[in-house]
Amino acid sequence: MSDLLVSVLQVTDVKAHPNAERLEIVSAGGWEIVSGKDNYKPGDLVVHVPPDAMVPRPLAEQWGVAQYLSFKDPAGSGRVKAAKLRGFVSYGFFAPNDSGAAIGANLMEHYSITKYEPPPPPVGMSAGQMARNHPLFHTYTDIQNLRNYRDQLDYCQDLVVLEKIHGTNSRIGWVKGENGLELAIGTHHTQRKTEDCGLYGTPYVQYRAEFDRLAFAFGDVNSLIVFGEIYGAGVQDLHYGAMKEKGYRVFDIAVDGRYIEWSLLEHICAGAGLPIVPVIARGQFTFEQLCGLAVGNTTMGDAHIREGVVVRPENNELFWGKGTMDPHPKRMIFKLISGDYLTRKGGTEYH
Repeated sequence: MSDLLVSVLQVTDVKAHPNAERLEIVSAGGWEIVSGKDNYKPGDLVVHVPPDAMVPRPLAEQWGVAQYLSFKDPAGSGRVKAAKLRGFVSYGFFAPNDSGAAIGANLMEHYSITKYEPPPPPVGMSAGQMARNHPLFHTYTDIQNLRNYRDQLDYCQDLVVLEKIHGTNSRIGWVKGENGLELAIGTHHTQRKTEDCGLYGTPYVQYRAEFDRLAFAFGDVNSLIVFGEIYGAGVQDLHYGAMKEKGYRVFDIAVDGRYIEWSLLEHICAGAGLPIVPVIARGQFTFEQLCGLAVGNTTMGDAHIREGVVVRPENNELFWGKGTMDPHPKRMIFKLISGDYLTRKGGTEYH
C-alpha cells in the first residue's frame, strides 16, 4: 500500500506540448500533468490531486473538474484517473492552493478527499477460510510511490529495479509455535487456514518441495516469510502469458522480521528452485531514468504492457523518514507505475 498525498507543490517546469498548441506539460514535485496553455508558470504553488483520489462532488465542481471524474454515486465522490492527452500522460490535476498551506503539506483531510478502494475479487476466486493472525506472521512493508518522495531515494547507491507484477499478494512462511515451526499462509493483510487457503495456497501447492528446501536453508528461526505475487488466469487483466493457469513469483523474503538483501534472495531462491520477479536493471540511476524504466512491455514473455517497477537498494540497511530520531523509519523501497498501465482500458484492480 502507498500513501495518498494531496500535496502542496511548487511548479518547477512548464514546457510546450509537442502535439497540441493549446496545451502544456507542467511539472511539480515528481509529477507531470497536461494543462491548458498559460495556466501555470514556474514558482506557482499548486495542490496536486493524484490518480485514485476520491474528490467530493461540490469540490470537483468548484475546481471545474467534475466532468473528468468517475462517479458511481452522482452525489458522492468522483475518482481521479490518469489520462493520456495527445500522447502524454497526465497524472491527476493541479488546483489552486487557496488554503495558504506551505509546500509539502498534505491537504487530504482539509478537502475531505479519500483514497479509492479497489473491489474484492470475483466470487469464483476462492480466498479460503480466515485464520487467527499469528503475531510473527507480519504483513509486508508499505511501498510508497517514488513520485511522492523523489528526494528520499539515495541515487548514489547501487539500485535494483524489479518488474512490478499485476496480480494478488501471497504470504507463505513458517512461524514458531508451541510445537516448533508452523506453516502459515495468507493474503496481503489476513492469515488463512492452511487446510482451506484457497487461491493463496496455490504457490505452496505448485512449489511445495522448493518452499521446504528454502525453509531448510534458513534453519532454526522464529519466522520466515516469503512474499510473492500470484498472477495469471482469473487473477487480474494482465496475465503474463498464463492464460489458462496461475503463475507465481517471489519478490521478497523476511527472516525474523528483517528483509534480506536482494542478492541473497536471488541466491537462496535459485538454490531452492523458486521463481523470482524479473530484474529490469541494476546500477545507479536518476529519477528520470527510473521513470523511463517503468514503461514498456513486460519482460515475462512480452505479452502486454508493464505495470511498472519496484526500486530498492542492493543494501537493505537503508531507511528514510523524519530523521535519525524517527522511531518508525521507513524502508527505502519505492514503486513507479507506468502511465500506459494507468490509462489502459478494461483494467482490473481487485484487492
